[in-house]
Amino acid sequence: MEVSVNSDNKSKGVGCQDGMNGGKMQNVTMGMEVFDCSICSNPLRPPIFQCSKGNPICSPCCNKLPESDRAAAQRSYIMDRVVNNIFVPCKHGCNRKITYYNKDMHEAECPIGPCICPISGCGFVAPTAALLDHLTTLHNLPKTPIELFRMSMFPVQPGCQVLCSGYGRLFLLDMVTLESFGHAVSLTSVRPVTPRATVDVEVQFSRFEGHIQVSRCEIKPDGEPNQCLCAVPGRGTGVMVGIKICMVYYDNDELKEEDEESDDEWNEYDYNSDQDEAEDDRDEDSDDD
Repeated sequence: MEVSVNSDNKSKGVGCQDGMNGGKMQNVTMGMEVFDCSICSNPLRPPIFQCSKGNPICSPCCNKLPESDRAAAQRSYIMDRVVNNIFVPCKHGCNRKITYYNKDMHEAECPIGPCICPISGCGFVAPTAALLDHLTTLHNLPKTPIELFRMSMFPVQPGCQVLCSGYGRLFLLDMVTLESFGHAVSLTSVRPVTPRATVDVEVQFSRFEGHIQVSRCEIKPDGEPNQCLCAVPGRGTGVMVGIKICMVYYDNDELKEEDEESDDEWNEYDYNSDQDEAEDDRDEDSDDD
């Protein structure tokens, strides 16, 4: 359930009641410190334990207890269930359901949270909606809507453009002429100050009938945000390059893809209007045919 959270993130929150019928939701206001570990004061996340005094403690703190106290601690399955059903809003307004114990981690890398302008020497930092406007107005870059996990085709020609997905994820696609060779194609991930996602990119192009060249690369959260994808030889016109961008996460060494979300999970600002216009144009073309 959704209700406002104070700026200190401790005084108000969102509670969710899981009834036997699996559907009861109720807005509540409560002190969020009851969902913090009684030892380290960090938000409780499963597995949760109950110490000999009856207080809930997190797994790391339980492991640090003296042997006698650790042996007396018991798993608190009811608290596991409770914290998995306590949802708080993202301060950036993305409207995604996030558990209280994941709030800080989510907000640090929220797709529509503050991101750094990828243009060298700029230093502008803003949420992606404002950053997109900054890139298209101040830096005069064209924008192109894309879908994550799907191949998008681009003509090989010099220039830079902003790729924007329905998630609010932004990327900078740059093509530069190489002397006496062709074009270099590079991609920059526009990411939060503390990124967590790995950008997995597949790129392919064909220079003549029967030829196709495919390559893959990664932009890791602790690496440089810019990656040269490929070099397309030749100066001929009409060459297209296909690019597929995927967002993946590694949680406890487990690979997870950023799933497609329903439209109401995200505030997508004006990105959808661009996609709708592109779809309308395709529909008109198909009607003409």
